[in-house]
Amino acid sequence: MVSPKTCVLVAGVLLVSACVSTSNDGRPVRRAPGGRPNILIIITDDQRAGIERMPSTTRLFARGGTSFENAFVTTPLCCPSRASIFTGRYAHNHGVHNNYQSERLDQQTTLQWLLRESGYRTAIFGKYFNHWDVARPPPHFDSWATYPPPDDSGYYYNGRWNVNGVVTTVRPYATKFITEQATSFLRRSESEDGQPWLLYLTPTAPHSPYTPEPKYQHIAVPEWKGNPAVLERNRTDKPPYVLTQELGLEYGDELRRKQLRALASVDDLVGRTFDTLAELEERYNTLAFFVSDNGSMWGEHGLSNKRAPYTESIRVPLMMRWPRRLSPGVTDHRLAATIDIAPTALAASGTQSADPLDGASLLRRRAARSRLLLEYWRDQGSGHPGWASIRSRGYQYVEYYARSGGRVTFRELYRLHDDPWQLRNLLGDDSRANDPGTKALAAFHKRLARDRACSGDACP
Repeated sequence: MVSPKTCVLVAGVLLVSACVSTSNDGRPVRRAPGGRPNILIIITDDQRAGIERMPSTTRLFARGGTSFENAFVTTPLCCPSRASIFTGRYAHNHGVHNNYQSERLDQQTTLQWLLRESGYRTAIFGKYFNHWDVARPPPHFDSWATYPPPDDSGYYYNGRWNVNGVVTTVRPYATKFITEQATSFLRRSESEDGQPWLLYLTPTAPHSPYTPEPKYQHIAVPEWKGNPAVLERNRTDKPPYVLTQELGLEYGDELRRKQLRALASVDDLVGRTFDTLAELEERYNTLAFFVSDNGSMWGEHGLSNKRAPYTESIRVPLMMRWPRRLSPGVTDHRLAATIDIAPTALAASGTQSADPLDGASLLRRRAARSRLLLEYWRDQGSGHPGWASIRSRGYQYVEYYARSGGRVTFRELYRLHDDPWQLRNLLGDDSRANDPGTKALAAFHKRLARDRACSGDACP
């Protein structure tokens, strides 16, 4: 697959000797020969920050690894977010702006391509991209069982899957089927040779229709009394699309119950996968991530679903474990994002990309980033306008744009230390006393415009 040319020293977390190789199309791929960890990435669908009622996930990741409490998706929508996980790049660089544009992705900028070219065995089991032709295998995977549903049908039962090139109907509960595929792949891989592997596990839970496995259909869920954003009464400071929504506590409570019950099977998937790794004596040689592709609104500001720039839509669980390399039970307060996963995996494997990465390795204890770029393009069939945002630990600035062109139609600014639930838009309330001023507002706009065009190290 690759042919070694010359050896160099790769500066990175492992500080290992690496070989410069040439891929089939001539692109340079740098790899480290030996001692490379397996990479496991578990991606849930529409899971907002928090891992309630997930005891195995809590034990293995929260208590057994590092939790990033300020972790965000850079685009709160399935396909753009997954493309960012695959590539370590913002959506304005990888080109997948909505759920209908997965064909735009340059597949030779993905983690799976890079690691496969450098000697990894690769596999993916679960959801790939929406509206991807089910007959077409996901590129650069050695093993796969994937389903690209165009709508919610088939997310949990009776979906049309591509299983290693054979299109078939999978009748068992989807999360359980993914678990069986994962454990089989791990046993098969470890019985054949010592080749390292990259494994994506991508269950649909807790996406709608939130169908739980029968044994979890009626499990008790702790009481939830909402939060100030759910109970918000005055939303006149919000953009027009928010003012048309009227959901609240009753809606959010019911959605939360459904999502937590669907996630119970994901917790089983996590537990069984790591039981298998322990059985195969690979637990200590596996760098693992747990993340969601976007959050979910439980009635905050009257909203449902995702796509909004508000915290509950963009903040997700992000955890990482690598026994004997990372201390257990650590909470990391840095701003982290889905674009950091691929750079972290590449650094751990000693592999370098010839293409620029917008994210950074979470293994590097460098100075924390001061802000993140968040971006969203109007999605087909959605009433949400396009927007872009800067998010720091202390503030969030948002611009909404007209359907065509870059004209700004509405702005939001929140001081997060004083207003964590984003109840007062300083640019839309009745008080001018708290406005940032013309020069400060111009500075926000200029910084956001610069970030929206960034690439590589120039990105926040």
